[in-house]
Amino acid sequence: MVADLTPVDPLRLVDGVIAGLAATALVVGAVALLFGWRDDLLAGQPSLLVVARSGILLLAGAALLMAVVLGALPGRDDRAARRAGTLLLGLFPLGLAVLTGQAVISRTGLSYAEVGALSAARCFVISLCCALVVAGAVVAWLRRAAPTDLARAGWLTGAAAGALGTFAYSLFCPSNSLAFAVTVYPAAILLAALLSRLVVPQVVRW
Repeated sequence: MVADLTPVDPLRLVDGVIAGLAATALVVGAVALLFGWRDDLLAGQPSLLVVARSGILLLAGAALLMAVVLGALPGRDDRAARRAGTLLLGLFPLGLAVLTGQAVISRTGLSYAEVGALSAARCFVISLCCALVVAGAVVAWLRRAAPTDLARAGWLTGAAAGALGTFAYSLFCPSNSLAFAVTVYPAAILLAALLSRLVVPQVVRW
């Protein structure tokens, strides 16, 4: 019986994080190759909005990725990472609330000139394609792990992949509108999370 046993590599937290971040680097490179990056980024002088939106997406995605990995390892607590990622993503609806409040107070109306059907569709398609690659890498790692709450693993995987995929898109996104960032970006992340919630539990189930 002993002769039939084969050694198994121990599952390490760092491997799951590396898988997600490596996939993120891959989709960032793919966006640069297929679509290019914004001119201000290439010039080394990105606008404050680009820095803010991309930074939030990257940090939130990394925190939620950590939550996914922690939640799939016995004895690890993912609450701090979940809260950090959720709070960071919460800045988008907070920004929308602030914009709406300013529009109401000034009675000027909230401008959604850049939030057109074509621009929103482009954001969804590119962000979700990038998220699919990141989610695939994370799910491949999850299948070797032992997540006890598959529904939560689905939500977190989708939110993490959605944030990181949207981060990749944001480096190309030509929009300079805060209204676009606080409406279309979170909508793309939410869609990625919903799809992941439906698919991941079926794929990871063990």
